Amino acid sequence: MSEAVDWLGASGSSYTYHVHQLPWRPSAEQDGNYIFAKFVSGVWYAVYIGEGDLQSRYDAALREGCVKEKGATHYHSHLNSTKSARRKEEDDLITGNPECNWPTGCNGHD
Repeated sequence: MSEAVDWLGASGSSYTYHVHQLPWRPSAEQDGNYIFAKFVSGVWYAVYIGEGDLQSRYDAALREGCVKEKGATHYHSHLNSTKSARRKEEDDLITGNPECNWPTGCNGHD
């Protein structure tokens, strides 16, 4: 079992994610929320926050290259089958962890 970490959203809600060191690839056909992150001086920093099919979104992010360019070393994820809940959590976490936004992170990068 992987380590678990709580991420705080702008709303004050806390979300528990399982941590996997890169390279690591999620199993197929699993929907959820995910964070590409890096661990610096004892603190987790979000590089990219997203939601959807974990495997296809993981593959797409690595192909695009930004997450590696910005120093992601780990993949945090948890299953979440409800699309509206995934999107709400994604928005909350992006707002609460602004380091994930361009230019320091990959959210909002085309």
